[in-house]
Amino acid sequence: MIIISIEYIDIINYFKEMPENQIIDVECKCGTDIARYDKEGKGRLQKMYLSNILIDYTGQLLTDPLPANGTDITCLGCDKRVATITMIHGRPAAKMNQGAIKKIST
Repeated sequence: MIIISIEYIDIINYFKEMPENQIIDVECKCGTDIARYDKEGKGRLQKMYLSNILIDYTGQLLTDPLPANGTDITCLGCDKRVATITMIHGRPAAKMNQGAIKKIST
């Protein structure tokens, strides 16, 4: 007879409910690196929360103080607008321009 403790079941459920984070490299279509980002969940990259950005290759995302709402983030290689700074769910984020970045889907 196998006895499973309640704590063991709680640990299993905790790991089942953990979000699947992935570290991804965000690139412009011209090949220039934009950022390294800790993406939460699955699907397309539509927004990047500024708190989840690990490395900012452009020098425009993680400035001190944080960029103001409506600030455009441009690619250093081709000068295209790759994102716009905005507030999403009360957190500062970069809303990505889907036509300017390489497709990223997890």
